[in-house]
Amino acid sequence: MPEDWSRRELVESLVAAERQLDFRIPLGRLPRLESVLATPSGEAVGQVRFRRSLGTAVADMSLAATPTLTCQRCMQPLEWPVASNSQVALVPDVAAADRVVEGLETFVTENDRVSVRDLVEEELLLALPLVPKCAAGNACSRLVTDTRLQQDVDDAPVSVQTPFAQLGELLKRDQ
Repeated sequence: MPEDWSRRELVESLVAAERQLDFRIPLGRLPRLESVLATPSGEAVGQVRFRRSLGTAVADMSLAATPTLTCQRCMQPLEWPVASNSQVALVPDVAAADRVVEGLETFVTENDRVSVRDLVEEELLLALPLVPKCAAGNACSRLVTDTRLQQDVDDAPVSVQTPFAQLGELLKRDQ
């Protein structure tokens, strides 16, 4: 039997019952997040409560996770703590998303069904950086700076190549 967090349920029944679910989802079980992770270890922990607000189905979600990403400077594993509290409007299509009140995130449901896993995965993807890097002042950033300085010293007299420099001469000859 699938875990509660992976089962897609009708939005209307979740909202009508004002259902509240605690979740503990292994990060390795989030397929869209898999390509971003350096390792599939860790888990997302939190709670989601479904309700209706101003005629819109809403999921109040709190989430904490520490996925391991790859620093794009030093290519080493980097833990990225995520703590999120959000209100997500559950809408059936993109047109309905345009009508959602400002301040709510939107999530387009599939056949008016949603799973907690889908909501968590979306929230994590939104919270992660496009280009993960170690924090400034970290050994990684100092290493990159030191390496650049050393390269500048090593490469002091730099010759600039201009591949089209002789093109002007050739054009003058053809005229």
